[in-house]
Formats: sequence, structure tokens, C-alpha cells
Amino acid sequence: MRRKALKYLGCPECKSELETENIRTWKGDIRSGHLKCRRCGLSFPIVVGRPVLMTAGSIDHWKAPVDEALGIDAPVLPPLSIPRLVSLGIDEALKMAEAERVRQSIQTNTKMKSIPEIPEAVIEKMKYRDSGEWFKKGSRAERHLKFPWKDGDPSDSFNIFMKTIVDTEATSLLDLASGGGSAVSHQVFLNGGLEQTLSVERDLKCLGNIQYRFRYAGRSRTSEAVGGDVRKLPVRTEGIDTIMMLMALPEIHGITIVLKEAYRVLKKGGYFIILVMELPFNGDLISLSEFVRFAEETDLYSGYEKFQSDAEGCGFRIIESEHISEASGKISRLISLRKQ
Repeated sequence: MRRKALKYLGCPECKSELETENIRTWKGDIRSGHLKCRRCGLSFPIVVGRPVLMTAGSIDHWKAPVDEALGIDAPVLPPLSIPRLVSLGIDEALKMAEAERVRQSIQTNTKMKSIPEIPEAVIEKMKYRDSGEWFKKGSRAERHLKFPWKDGDPSDSFNIFMKTIVDTEATSLLDLASGGGSAVSHQVFLNGGLEQTLSVERDLKCLGNIQYRFRYAGRSRTSEAVGGDVRKLPVRTEGIDTIMMLMALPEIHGITIVLKEAYRVLKKGGYFIILVMELPFNGDLISLSEFVRFAEETDLYSGYEKFQSDAEGCGFRIIESEHISEASGKISRLISLRKQ
């Protein structure tokens, strides 16, 4: 990571500034060491050049939002553990979710701990992805390293999303729940006006993919992949011009928490641009109305109308909400929010 990024990064717990400790550098960039919070004392590792800004207990295998709401730590049942919800029934599932909410409330009131050392197996995966070897297998490079997407087709929802972000004329950009970095790397490729891009992703092995994509796009000097939870953003308050989020809302437990965090880190007048499916994903295994009932009670994505209502409740103003139909039959919603 570059020292310049410290201007934007902050403690995920108390949001304060971070200082470096015991760092090792290569060609001026920080490759290892720790970032320590000046206020609360929490310490966070820098691994393979990537800052991992999460507290103890945050790093584990990914859980489906249904499982996380229920407090279940077990292998995910495809698709997104909705079969588990069906087998329990909505009423029983809501009882479990309430018990988990109480347990989490008690945990929240305990002092957070610094993250332990990252497992060696995870570090090796990060190195492998960062080297670019992952992209050389099969046809991955052809599928994942293509700029621009679909030759800039103006009717494609992804390209509409990309242009909407460019049009905000941001100099600082934050991408939430980046996955492998396809969207954010495309945006930095297109958007020469960006001075700093932060890409926040919880799955640490993906950080190597994201940073490799930044290098491939020629933007590694202005872009950083950061390990973090979008519900506790490792970003300073009011430091970001524009936030982007591509199709990640259905994979998150805590939609209103994400909205509050996004509002916090944006500058006044800043934009939050989201592309998401209009309706929540139910896997065709449960009625939409029943899934929506569970999702609304447990703070999962329950559709664009509820999301927009929650956004307004957090202080955002809806600039645009565009219905996008594609030839594949997919129906997306492009939502542009602005901080007042």
C-alpha cells in the first residue's frame, strides 16, 4: 500500500487516524507491518501490501446473509441458504433471528480486540492472486481482464452504471463489497480524474485479485484494495466524493448499517451509486412475499423500494432511480443517492 492512502483510511471501530508500526517497504510502498489506531489502540496487519482493517472475529468464511441473520455457522446451502429458510419456516426463522440479534447486541457492548495474525494459507492465496497466476488459468484473463466491457455498449446496465459514476466527477472513490474487483478496476480504467480509489472487500484472497486488476488497468499508483467489512468501514469520516456498489446488496446482512456508514464517509454533496436487481433473490424456492417479510425484519435486501426508503431515512436524497431491462430478461435498478 502507498502511504498516501493513510489520508483516507481510519480505524473501523472508532474512525480515528491510523499510524504505521514496524513496517517494511519495497520501492517506497508498505509491504508488511501494522497500522495502529491512535485513539483506541487496536492494531491491524498489512499483509502482502494490503491493509486488513477488521477486528477479531470479522475474518472467517463468508456466510450467506440468511445464515448470518439466523446465527448459523455452517456451510452455505446453495442458493444463498434459502433452502434453510424454507425448511425452518418464516415464523421459526424470525424467532431465531431475534435471539441472534440479542446475542449480537451483547457482543457489541464488549471491547473489540485487535485482529490475530492472518493464517498462512490465506496469505499464500493472497500472494497467488496478486501475482496474476490466477488469471492465466483457463480463459480467465479473456473473461476478467477486458477493458472496456462490451465495447462501451450504452444500453448495457454495467456500462450505464460505469458512466453514472464517471459523471459524478469524483476525485476520491470508494467501492463497497468489491468481490474480485471487476467493477472497480473497470471504473479506474475509464475514469482518469480519480486521485484515490479504495476498494473494500471482506474476502482476503480477493484483495490480490483486485490489486492485480488495478496494475493491469495502469492505476495501481492511485488505487488500493483494503480488507474490511462494509458495515464497519475502515474509512475516515467525510473523506470520499463518490461510493459505488455493484450487485452486492443481496449478499449483505445489515443493509441499513451499510447506508449509515456510506452516509458517514461521504463528503457533503457526495454520491452513492448502486446497481442492484429490482427484486430480492428468493431462488424460486419461497414466495416473494414471505422472503420479503423475513428480509425486512432482519435487515436484508428486500427490494429497491424499501432500500430507497431506508436511504432517505438515513439522510440521502434520491437523485435517480432507473429501471433497466436487458435482452436476457434481467431487470436491474440503478439508484443514485446524494448526501445532503
